[in-house]
Amino acid sequence: MTQPNDPRKVKVIVELIDHTSRIADSYERGDLVDRLARAKARITDPQIRVVIAGQLKQGKSLLLNSLLNMPVARVGDDESTVLATVVSYGEQASARLVVANPDGEEPELVEIPPADLRNDLRRAPQAGGREVLRVEVTAPSPLLKGGLAFIDTPGVGGYGQPHLSATLGLLPDADAMLMVSDTSQEFTEPEMTFIRQAVEICPVAVIVASKTDLYPHWRQIVDANSVHLRRAGISTPMIPASAQLRSHAIQLNDKELNEESNFPAIVKFLSDRVLSRESDRVRDHVVSEIRAAAEHLAMGLDAELSAFNDPQARDRLTEELERRKQEAQDALQQTALWQQVLNDGINDLTADVDHDLRGRFRNIVAYTESVIDSCDPSVQWAEIGAELENAVATAVGDNFVWAYQRSEALAAEVARTFMEAGLDAIKMPTIDARDMGAGFGEFKSLASLEARPIRVGDRVVSGLRGSFGGVLMFGMLTSFAGLGMLNPLSLGAGALIGRKAYKEEMENRMLRIRNDAKINMRKFVDDVSFVVGKESRDRLKGIQRQLRDHYREIANQTTRSLNESLQATLAAAKMEETERNARVKELERRRNILRQVLDHCEKLSVGAPAEPAGMRSNS
Repeated sequence: MTQPNDPRKVKVIVELIDHTSRIADSYERGDLVDRLARAKARITDPQIRVVIAGQLKQGKSLLLNSLLNMPVARVGDDESTVLATVVSYGEQASARLVVANPDGEEPELVEIPPADLRNDLRRAPQAGGREVLRVEVTAPSPLLKGGLAFIDTPGVGGYGQPHLSATLGLLPDADAMLMVSDTSQEFTEPEMTFIRQAVEICPVAVIVASKTDLYPHWRQIVDANSVHLRRAGISTPMIPASAQLRSHAIQLNDKELNEESNFPAIVKFLSDRVLSRESDRVRDHVVSEIRAAAEHLAMGLDAELSAFNDPQARDRLTEELERRKQEAQDALQQTALWQQVLNDGINDLTADVDHDLRGRFRNIVAYTESVIDSCDPSVQWAEIGAELENAVATAVGDNFVWAYQRSEALAAEVARTFMEAGLDAIKMPTIDARDMGAGFGEFKSLASLEARPIRVGDRVVSGLRGSFGGVLMFGMLTSFAGLGMLNPLSLGAGALIGRKAYKEEMENRMLRIRNDAKINMRKFVDDVSFVVGKESRDRLKGIQRQLRDHYREIANQTTRSLNESLQATLAAAKMEETERNARVKELERRRNILRQVLDHCEKLSVGAPAEPAGMRSNS
């Protein structure tokens, strides 16, 4: 069978799942049937998620509206996208809010008129005062019909970059990313940091250089940004485009203007790189699930066939199965090697992540203190605050990416020790972004500095106060020599003492202002560190539970498979010859199906065409 419009080989994979499930069901292996059912649900999910991300006011929402040729995202002069908006295909346009429920209950879906999408929905009256988690929109756009689902995210810039971690948390589950940056200027440092963080998690990405219609120098900006990307070792392609030209082209049905907008290049990227599933982590995971289930079933079949075909080897086989069953049971004990590796790894990872975050914050504090010591904080506090909050948000984002990568490495290490304990058919878990606890909420803003700039009147009063004391003191001394209170000596001494007093007072006042600025700065960093540290520890505890349950399930399934094999081996010795021959024939047929399933899984893993033609479906 050929699948010209099925680049993921979904129909082939579903057929493999169905064959394997029927055999598992015939052995009453409900655990494997459930495991395969979950894999089937994942591979048949039609949505291909594309995250649209970028700094504030770069044209993300306008880009999405122009791409779909319909208003599905809010556009305005202020921060228009304040909630993540998921846009997928629907025969009719619709919109709904995903609203949080108290006490950890499932979120509730609340329908709203599509016209309300132009409003700020964080406090939508339909939510009844509850927190709005996201907005879900359906639109009858031909671009969405192939399964694309766009996720328009809030801008990651602004004070403290409050949406940075939440946006990064969406990327592990995304199939691709459109990073939007307008051509008004070259990449800023926060933009380069975000691009580096994002492509490490979601490598299938493109950078859209937007608003080329507004800036005549956009070509120079694109060239300069390309240099920045090469210097940073980032190979992500860049597409200059104009959403306004695209909108006009659609309205006027002008093909030439549409080409000039360069939107066809974005559509080509989505077609060639995204819809083709060039990098399909879900498919690879599902194929590994099928392979693991087939190997579990083949284990019992091989044992039973060996008992039938070679009675002399039955005792050796029984002894081997007993040994492996004991190994699987040992793996369920708290003292098993893989559990020790997991516990030690999580403890080390928690300590390393906390140390990494503290180290980043210490460097930020040291740098900010040096900036405060080199300027008048009362004058430059806004600039210092913006730089500090962006640096803290970037540090949190880098820490998140590093923790995500280390968690995946820990999962691989646990899998390796698990296999060394004698257990096969190990599948690597997928670290869920939800378990990463990506959303830290909005950071608190830096407190205002109460000290006001020193005015000219304050400076004059400080100088006069010191001068008056000097004139009075030296005037009294010189009066004994017959001079008046005001004379050249007393006036000169007053000027010198006044200047010294003025300088000391200004220095003391600046010292107080700088100390107040440092206290405010350290309090802000401590507050963020407290919140992020707690969230980070909770995140890693969640990962530990996820990995523990994942590998414990494998141990349970392996124990059951070995026990079934052992029982089948013992039962084979008691069968009559006629019944035995029929059983051997049926076992060989099932073993042939499983062998084909494993062969096709191998071909799918290496990208070769897989055609499960000729496999008998009845089990």
